Amino acid sequence: MITTDITHIAHLVEICYQRGIRHAVLSPGSRNAPLIIAFDEHPGIRTWLIHDERCAAFFALGIADATHQPVAIACTSGSAPLNYAPAISEAYYRQVPLLILTADRPVALVDQGDGQTIRQKNVFQNFVKASFELPDFSAGGELHVSDVNVNEALDVLVASPQAPVHINIPLSEPLYGTAALKTTPQVNPFSQKSQSLTNAERESVSATWKKAAKKLILIGQLQPDLKLQRALLPVLNDPSVAVLVENTSNIQHFQKIVHCIDRTLAVISEQEAEAYAPDLLITLGGAVISKKIKAFFRKNKPAVNWRVGDYLFQEDTYQSLTHSFRIPAADFFDFVAGIDYLPLSNFGDHWKQKDFLAQDGHHNFLAGAPWSDLKAFEQILDTLPANTSLHMGNSSVVRYCQLFNPDQQFRYFSNRGVSGIDGSTSTAAGFSVIDENKLNVLISGDISFLYDSNAVWNNYLKNNFRIIVINNGGGGIFQILDGSSQVKQAPYFFSSYQADISKICEGFGVGYLSADDSESLGLALESFYRIDSEKPVLLEVKTFSQNSSVVLKAYFESLRNVLS
Repeated sequence: MITTDITHIAHLVEICYQRGIRHAVLSPGSRNAPLIIAFDEHPGIRTWLIHDERCAAFFALGIADATHQPVAIACTSGSAPLNYAPAISEAYYRQVPLLILTADRPVALVDQGDGQTIRQKNVFQNFVKASFELPDFSAGGELHVSDVNVNEALDVLVASPQAPVHINIPLSEPLYGTAALKTTPQVNPFSQKSQSLTNAERESVSATWKKAAKKLILIGQLQPDLKLQRALLPVLNDPSVAVLVENTSNIQHFQKIVHCIDRTLAVISEQEAEAYAPDLLITLGGAVISKKIKAFFRKNKPAVNWRVGDYLFQEDTYQSLTHSFRIPAADFFDFVAGIDYLPLSNFGDHWKQKDFLAQDGHHNFLAGAPWSDLKAFEQILDTLPANTSLHMGNSSVVRYCQLFNPDQQFRYFSNRGVSGIDGSTSTAAGFSVIDENKLNVLISGDISFLYDSNAVWNNYLKNNFRIIVINNGGGGIFQILDGSSQVKQAPYFFSSYQADISKICEGFGVGYLSADDSESLGLALESFYRIDSEKPVLLEVKTFSQNSSVVLKAYFESLRNVLS
């Protein structure tokens, strides 16, 4: 097999392959040439060329989401690695395994005025599980030491809980030579230790479960997990258990679950809050979008708060954490389902009754709602084809989506680790190239799309990728948030702009449609999914002629009026 003639880099790539890495996202450069050569020549690893390093890292994040496997990213030295930072922080807080490979100048040249040279060692230390630097072979590095470091880095990468790992790689010229791989690297086997409840934990869980009259399970962002859904089924039959989820949890098809948290909280008055506050709160999964539920539990603290699973097990989001159980959530609920006891309340049924009440108010309001962001989302979500992978941009987009019941025919994805707007399109694009037999639809805000428009600057995107941009004039989220419209600096928050999204599509060869009211949106959606194109298609939905924030506030006020 032909590879780079820099042996420790050839070994690195072979170890990556032997340890399960099948995708490497590469960005052009000179210092990382040995990495590019070695990855691209390896017959078992698929390489992807993405010029913009920020887009490349988010693209890799999308691939990792779709494959459930670690993905390598590799770039040149200098400022290039810093462009990885937004995606690395997102991956860290969503526990996505990215192997970050940054080529560097020889150690002796750092801070010596050499071009494209910065302090790269430990540059991501706050957002990775571990940082490594391979030996500098210009200063007598040893091949065995390099192999050991790479194996250790991959051990850390795949160990639960997963998160990004960084390897910085000093390299000296020449960089472009090739040769046959003559030596075989040492590849360490890795086995994940199984985790289970201790006897003491079993006794504690059983006693607390039996004692708690009001139990509530809150599930944050998760990949689709059939095993967990099966484990939850018997728990849902317990009338004392309420289960709240968001569509990013990908748990959609149980009738007893409360799916739209903010919508339901709107019909719970302050006088009723205590009756809907749990004695036992169990949280699992990643980020929860709803600020309202966080405020509710921080004000109405449960006596016991358990966190279940490896996912950010140390987080005390609701300021009441009493214990973390670092076992798979499905195993935890399998144990809970086997506890023999008589439920002490109909707490779960009470929550679901409020959910039904809110749902009726939701439909009544939308029946007469004017053209706005809210009305546009109703039409868009109603017309999504079955078996769609739906990617939601951040800020107002993901929040609007939480007001509508999820559909079990869809899978829901969003960058909610850090909740930034900077990589939503790139992440969805990376996911779509792997999920090529399914329709992938991204709903994005206008500012988010413009910010990440280089996401469509690559040669891999196909017609299974469709983009819907909600153009509300820029920064619509700040019209929703209290306070931002009352200060004289409001124009800084609302982010008005002059860019023409249709011209961006033209420049990148992306198909383009537009709509500016309910009727034109209905017509556009009819053709949006049928267009025969080899490239993605974008639908721009213009809502800036209406004050969508006024409509949204009226929506919540109408839900509150259901109580009177």
